[in-house]
This record gives sequence, C-alpha cells and structure tokens, in this order.
Amino acid sequence: MALDIIFYIGLILLMSSTIKGITGFGTALFAMPLLTAFFLTPEEARPLIVTINLMLNVFILLKERKLTLTHMLPLKALIISGFLAALLGGFLLPTMNMHTFNIILGLLLIFTAVNKLFNFNLIITNPKRFFIPMGIMGGLLNTLIGAGGIPVLIFLSNTAIKKDDFRLSILLFFFMLNVGSILSFVMNQAYPVSTLYSVFIYIPVVIVGGLVGMRFQHHINERIFQKFVSILLLFMGINTVFNLF
Repeated sequence: MALDIIFYIGLILLMSSTIKGITGFGTALFAMPLLTAFFLTPEEARPLIVTINLMLNVFILLKERKLTLTHMLPLKALIISGFLAALLGGFLLPTMNMHTFNIILGLLLIFTAVNKLFNFNLIITNPKRFFIPMGIMGGLLNTLIGAGGIPVLIFLSNTAIKKDDFRLSILLFFFMLNVGSILSFVMNQAYPVSTLYSVFIYIPVVIVGGLVGMRFQHHINERIFQKFVSILLLFMGINTVFNLF
C-alpha cells in the first residue's frame, strides 16, 4: 500500500475516532463509507474496522477490573444471539457485492442520522423480548458491513435500561460481537494477513483521536455538533445508497 494511501486512511480514522470521542457514537459509520468509497474494498475495510474496534474493546475491558461473568447475565440473550449471528453471518459474505454492501450501509447511515436529528424517544416496554432479534441484527450487520453496534445502542436508548448500570454488560456485548465477526472472517477466509499490519499502524491513531475528541467534548456545543454530524451522516448515507457523487 502506497504511503499516501496509508496517510489518508489514517486521517479518516483519526477524524472518525475524534468525532466518536465527542459524540459517543460511530467510528465505523464515518470511516466505512469513506474508506470503501476511495481507498479500500469492503473485503479489506470490514476486518480492519472490526479488529480495531475489538482492540479498543479489550483496552477498555482490561481497565474495568471488576468485570466478571455476572455482568453477562442481564443482557445474556442479547450477547449470545449477537455473537452467534456475527459468527454465522460470514456465510452470507459471498452475497455481499458492492451494490448490496452500499445499500445496507447507506440505509444504516440514514436511519442513524434521522434518529439523531429528530431525537426519537420511544419507551419500549419489556425490552428483553427483543434481545434475541436485536442481537441477531447487530451480529449480522457487524460481520457484513462492520457496523453492528449502532442499531443496538439506539434500541437500548429507547428502553428503561440505565446505561450506567449495564455499562459493563454493553461493553461485553460489543466485545463478543467483534470476536464473533473476526472468527467468521477467519472461517470464511475473509481475513487478509495484511489487515493485522494495518491494525498495528492505525490503532494508535484511533486512540489519539478518541482522546482528543473527549478532551474537546466540553469546549464545544455538543448539541449543535451532534446535529452537524447527523446531517453529515445523512448526506453520506444518501450518497452511499444512490451513488450521487
């Protein structure tokens, strides 16, 4: 890979992780459409993004010294179904041509943008009955487009579940989601060895971006910035689906 391409990919990941540090969502949502539009194929971008997210999960979980298996119990149906769906989702990878990939990714971007712009708040009663279908959706999306966490986070935000009370359970869910996707890539010979080299190059960039974003979080109007980011996501989603540019 040429040095200028390595630089531009790093710049995209830096920007994406900085935005996530400020807003709290969406490294993959920003990086994936830009990477696949200009520099990487979906086959190259998926394992890169998923592996970076997994390493960040490991980093955070290692800091949480109180993590035990009991933290899995509250969301066990979500975690187990997500892991299995991510693992089995690899068998659908042969059906994911560029057109299908762009449509699914673009619709996810549009859905996320509309949800953030209009701040939809629905109180979902008895959310446990939706854990398995939401886990399946998250797992499949994580393997097929490298971005399975956002629908689950939006779902959880519309329940009475308090994120602080279940923070470790949610972190464990994302960890298992990414583990399942990586195992799926390996099983289906969709994990290039070169991805590992790229991960070690870009993981410091992503960490720095996240830290910078969190540092500036309290120095900007987060509400206005979230709206700006949502409009950007909407534009990217429409462009990804319809290939306007």
